[in-house]
Amino acid sequence: MRRIADRSRAVALLGASLFLATLPGTAAAQTCNNELIGNLFYGGVAVSVTSLAFGTYGPSALTPQQSNVVITASCAGGIVGGTLPPFTIAMGMGNGSFAQRVMKSGSYSLNYQIYTSAVLATVWGDGTGSTSTVAAGNNGQATQTITGYGIIPAGQYVTPGSYLDTITVTLTY
Repeated sequence: MRRIADRSRAVALLGASLFLATLPGTAAAQTCNNELIGNLFYGGVAVSVTSLAFGTYGPSALTPQQSNVVITASCAGGIVGGTLPPFTIAMGMGNGSFAQRVMKSGSYSLNYQIYTSAVLATVWGDGTGSTSTVAAGNNGQATQTITGYGIIPAGQYVTPGSYLDTITVTLTY
């Protein structure tokens, strides 16, 4: 199993939006379909993350505010017809804990969470405690899209501002 720590993606929650920043690294691209030609691997796995945009949070709303984050893994370059190998996607805990992720604005906090499905039953984490990673790939496809389900619980009366959290998303295969 190859861990693409150097090819991980960091996501930051700012003003209730999730932004993507690439972590520094010098790892060579891994082959998507494990094809070795001569002494060079061809292909690779590209990962992208869309914004998790909650918009403006209204603490007097009676229902939680929801938004989705979309992670796309795809074969990049290399041999035509490459398919994704089996992989897992883990998320770090950010400012808070896996029990409760927290966005910060100075010393103020706003709780939120990211789940593995729309049922909102399993916290997307690193597989420790009651969290789960998401398994994907090995579906015969060159691209796969995985959705995370974000939620800000209702009734959090917080000071207005831009709230920030940074979590790391790691794809391992």
